[in-house]
Amino acid sequence: MNKLNVRFGETQELRVKDAADTLGLDTSKVARAALRLGINQLLALASRDKDKAVDLALINELRARQ
Repeated sequence: MNKLNVRFGETQELRVKDAADTLGLDTSKVARAALRLGINQLLALASRDKDKAVDLALINELRARQ
């Protein structure tokens, strides 16, 4: 696996940790799964409406920074 140079906001970090605790998994597995699920959702939407997918990505990127 390659390492991504990505920084997560405090809220995202806490949500990943909470999900990991709830699921009984380590944070790396939860973060990889969440990233894969999110990318799949964006690509599925982009296949129908690219502009909506771009909007969704940008809105959520801003929310993730908080």
